[in-house]
Amino acid sequence: MNKLTIIPFILLLFICIGCDRKQKGPTHLEVGRTTLIDKGNAVEAINNYLIEAEKKEEDKAEPRALLAIAYSYALESGVTRGQTFESEYERQKEQRIAALNDAEMDKMMEILSKRSEVQQKGFQVFVEKGTDAANVIIKHLVAGTHSEIHNHLTNVLVKMKSNAIDPILDSITDASTPSATKMTLIQVLGEIGDKTAIERLKSIDLTDMSAALKMEFYTTLYRLGDSSYKSQILAGVTSDEVEVRRAAAKAMSNLKNINTSSLIKALNDDDQQVVKEIVKALSVHKSKEAVQPLINVLKRENKDDDNVEQQSIKQEVLNTLTTYVHAGGELKRGIAKTVAELLINKEISSDNVRLRIVTFLQDDALEKSLKALKLTEDIYNKLYNYSQQEESDFVKSALLELLNDIK
Repeated sequence: MNKLTIIPFILLLFICIGCDRKQKGPTHLEVGRTTLIDKGNAVEAINNYLIEAEKKEEDKAEPRALLAIAYSYALESGVTRGQTFESEYERQKEQRIAALNDAEMDKMMEILSKRSEVQQKGFQVFVEKGTDAANVIIKHLVAGTHSEIHNHLTNVLVKMKSNAIDPILDSITDASTPSATKMTLIQVLGEIGDKTAIERLKSIDLTDMSAALKMEFYTTLYRLGDSSYKSQILAGVTSDEVEVRRAAAKAMSNLKNINTSSLIKALNDDDQQVVKEIVKALSVHKSKEAVQPLINVLKRENKDDDNVEQQSIKQEVLNTLTTYVHAGGELKRGIAKTVAELLINKEISSDNVRLRIVTFLQDDALEKSLKALKLTEDIYNKLYNYSQQEESDFVKSALLELLNDIK
């Protein structure tokens, strides 16, 4: 073999040896991510994989994001309690959260956008990061990215309290922020409840804003303590614009000293979101005159009666009626009988709604009322006869349990 042949052979041998030395199989980052996200084993992920991944990965954003989540999750879930390394984990958590930059928080947002063992406790990292995290969250709300977790992100902003106020107000006054996002952020300010936002909110020019956005301003200012917009909010319930009615209806639970007749009328609104918010408001502003209109909503037939929104509305009606039952007195009178008769008279076509009604009647206070009606209204036999005709096995089973309780 001559020299010209040997040299390429040696070079090829070195290349093969070099290739052989490259890491085979999954990386520390990949295994660490799986161990933390899929298995929820934060201690193993940190000690065995993620610290090493941080050293080896050129792009540090993902391992650092995962480590911030892992330390927080380990402490929040209690697995470090009483362990010798607990104080070290607390120190690492504080340092890593303080050091998080925007790129790492973006990566964290991507990680937490998928349901996992660590998702809920992972959001706490953003809360503890504070204002810088609020800016990142609002950036994603404005851009519409990670829409599947927007409700979680707005909850994070609420938990941040005063740390989120300036970023929220900056975004509200930014012309490039979409109107829908502004509405969400204004609602968040109301949830935070910090009165320091009032003056800056009142300084914003509402002239060119939509009527719906203005209503969100009015309702939030009212929640923050400025009652001067009460009349505009009340008028909003009868607006021709559905978005205005929705915003006004949502505010009704927070208004003080209002005439419930306007709420009762609003139960006939053709928008289901409005109806749902008014039902909630009537649990706060209780009225004997509202009982039958609420029951009318319960028995109102709808072609989509088994969809999630309709089910939610019917459940809100039952929740409100439950508050009336436990309030006692005139508010309670007649509810057990009237609701039971919805079944007896076959006025409810949806299996799901009938099951919810039976569950409602199983409340201790209502069972007591049904027992009292056995003699005067023969309610037991009427419900038993109905149970023999009930087509849903689930409803029938629940109804037989109810009958056994009131026998």
